[in-house]
Amino acid sequence: MSKSNPLYCATDQEIFDVLMASKLRITESVMLELAKDRGIFYSPRDSRETLANNLSLLPQDYHDLNLILDQREHSGRAEKLTSIVLNTQLSIDEIKEVSDDYREQAPGDEKVITHQDGTNKYLVTVQYSEIDYSKNRLVQRRPKQAGIEFIIEGDKTIVRMPANAKAKEIVHNLKERLDGKKKTDIPADLIELTEFTNSEQRTEFFTSLISKLPDFKLDDVTSVKVESNIKEVDENELDLEDDQDAEQAGQEMLALVKNVAFKGQSLLASTEYQQLRAKGFFITSIIWRSKQTISPYFIVEYEAGFEEPDAGRGFKYIVRGAFHFQNREYTKTLRPISPEHKQQLLSLIEQTAHRTLAEIRNKVEEVAADHTD
Repeated sequence: MSKSNPLYCATDQEIFDVLMASKLRITESVMLELAKDRGIFYSPRDSRETLANNLSLLPQDYHDLNLILDQREHSGRAEKLTSIVLNTQLSIDEIKEVSDDYREQAPGDEKVITHQDGTNKYLVTVQYSEIDYSKNRLVQRRPKQAGIEFIIEGDKTIVRMPANAKAKEIVHNLKERLDGKKKTDIPADLIELTEFTNSEQRTEFFTSLISKLPDFKLDDVTSVKVESNIKEVDENELDLEDDQDAEQAGQEMLALVKNVAFKGQSLLASTEYQQLRAKGFFITSIIWRSKQTISPYFIVEYEAGFEEPDAGRGFKYIVRGAFHFQNREYTKTLRPISPEHKQQLLSLIEQTAHRTLAEIRNKVEEVAADHTD
């Protein structure tokens, strides 16, 4: 059976739909350039619909279709990451062996590339495709890539991956192979807040994370999402004397706010945030900037949050970029960070998050012990 992706012919209607739907990326100017590349000159006064219709009726080969699809692709916003810690001593050879096994048995629509990076890191890159049936048939299949890193640090191994279902599935498969090799279920630590139901503990996780990054000083918080800890009430549990009371209770329940998002500056000090916090809201996602206290003295912008805010599961994070210090002042826009420096910053987030979890857990245990004495 062939392992190659299915091929098909694009109709003029599908090409027209793609050109019309990608308004922000395939502008009228882009369409004029696409036509000019083929030696055809349309009037810049032609409407968008006319240009799209004219282009869609032209013969399109593989190169022409790829050119159109490349134009509509999202500009590369980096995907958020997540990680687990395997609490056992692994060797590069053991990780290489299970990765090679996975590569040999990978499904036909996956291409797996593995290689060692330095003395303590092993990389598994999986190229695959995702199908979104809600989109035009021409763009339903989206090529994607999951880069999975195994970083050995003494008697533990950090597994860092994109925060999506496919990458987690691959890591789960690789871990099962490692379990089989070690003949035990390797204990894995996740960054989760499921054990903390108190809103103050949930918020403390984020405030400690952003303020305790080593070699950094908190500069500003520019975006915060908060969630209510109010649980849904079963109508059968409401003790209502009459229909009027029921109607009033219904209005009050409708007025409850589940979550709120803030954008701006100095958000944690804002009156609005403090009022919500007093009502039991807790932070579920945050974007902040921290000033590096050592060279190169960047102001780095980070983002962290939970995929399942209510449950406190699915911690994901990213280094969004940095304001570089040049000519005695900081740049006005975010600039890229070198891969080596970004790896260090990602490690700081992971280490600080695990340390913060341990500190909160210790506080909870101390309070519980005091109550039992």
